[in-house]
Amino acid sequence: MRLLPAGLVAPTQRTIPDFDLHRPRTIAEAVAAGATGGAVYAQGCTDLFARFREGLDCTRLVSLDRIPELGRIDRDGATLAIGAAVGHDAGSRDAAVRAALPGFAAAWARIANHRIRQRATIGGNVMARRTRYEMSIMLDALGANLDFATLDGAVVLSPADLWQRREPHGALLHTIRIPDVPGVWFGYERSLRPLLTVAAAVRGGTVRLSVGSEYTRPFTVEGEQGTDPARLAAALPDEIGDAAGSADYRRHAAGVLLGRLLGRFTAGEEDPR
Repeated sequence: MRLLPAGLVAPTQRTIPDFDLHRPRTIAEAVAAGATGGAVYAQGCTDLFARFREGLDCTRLVSLDRIPELGRIDRDGATLAIGAAVGHDAGSRDAAVRAALPGFAAAWARIANHRIRQRATIGGNVMARRTRYEMSIMLDALGANLDFATLDGAVVLSPADLWQRREPHGALLHTIRIPDVPGVWFGYERSLRPLLTVAAAVRGGTVRLSVGSEYTRPFTVEGEQGTDPARLAAALPDEIGDAAGSADYRRHAAGVLLGRLLGRFTAGEEDPR
């Protein structure tokens, strides 16, 4: 029987093609190694074997585990900078993250199971571009910037840009930057997963709502603080709907969940659950 690369018949590790392993020590070395055709960046590798089973074409694996900059978390003025290789467990427990964005830290602590949390990284979660992964929803609501290194210099994208595949070939995500942290309130609702997940950030009189599900990519809308939650959610595009849940249903549910989150914000709850 012929093994199909699309995952219809799942191959075993024995079917993984040979590849060259590179272990750079700097971001510049990693980008140089990753610029060739067939190169794949790898850090926690929790998603990598699934990609191999789905037919990933990899002739060069660029391991990022020897680049210390990728594992750092820094507070630079009003910006929280999180290295792309920071793991879920470590990041959610980091003192700087908890102090700057307690709601985000609490939400980060609830995604994935214990085994995955010990290995998976924030950058890998975003770059995998799997609708069932949750970090894109949170970061889009927070208005995060994604810093990439390329052979031609720095590139800054939004989480939404990744769903359009706008990063240059060989670009390496190295830092996630969340701006204007002082005064930001963040809340997360995942009680309706897999049909709906809602993240909301309140900043400077503005509410930013991001909505996704296990089946559809995230979409984000923004409105003035005090806007009726249902009205804000009504601005979500029809693309949020699919066979599992219509756009109207998801807009209605998003408005309800947003109302709950904003109620917690009004009550002064810093760690919404």
